[in-house]
Formats: sequence, C-alpha cells, structure tokens
Amino acid sequence: MRPISAEHSVESITAWLTERFAGYARRAVEDIDPQRPFADYGLDSVGAMSLAVDIEDHFGVEIDAEEMWNHPTPAALGELLTGKLAGA
Repeated sequence: MRPISAEHSVESITAWLTERFAGYARRAVEDIDPQRPFADYGLDSVGAMSLAVDIEDHFGVEIDAEEMWNHPTPAALGELLTGKLAGA
C-alpha cells in the first residue's frame, strides 16, 4: 500500500466532502456533523449521485450507489475514499 499524502488524508478528504455536501444541503459547513448521516440533512438519491460525480471529478475515483448507501456519513465516505486512493 502506498502512503497517503497530506492532500489525501482522511481528515482532508472528510473536510472536502463536508464542504461539498454543505452546498448540496444548503447549510453552512459548520452546521454539518461529519458523523451524522447525509439523509439527516435531506440528501436524496439524486443528490447522492451528484456528490459521487463530484468525487470522481475531484479525486478520479468512482463511487457507486451501493458504496454511498454503505458509507452514509462524510466521515465514513472519507474513510472509503482514503482506502481507494491508497490503492487498498
């Protein structure tokens, strides 16, 4: 497994996801708890897939609907992305 750069740390990825998601949720970033499910903020399947497209555009990593469902918080999705970026 290759080392994670500071740019792709769990913390930085989770922060990016939280910021991006805050835009979809129409909330301030400070109001988003990375441990709270996206659905609690009203994210629907269309929004989830839009976020998946943003992830692919930004990180070059595909996230499918099942992965979004199984990683329902910014923190959980950040962990998944970190693993994918590390080649795990």
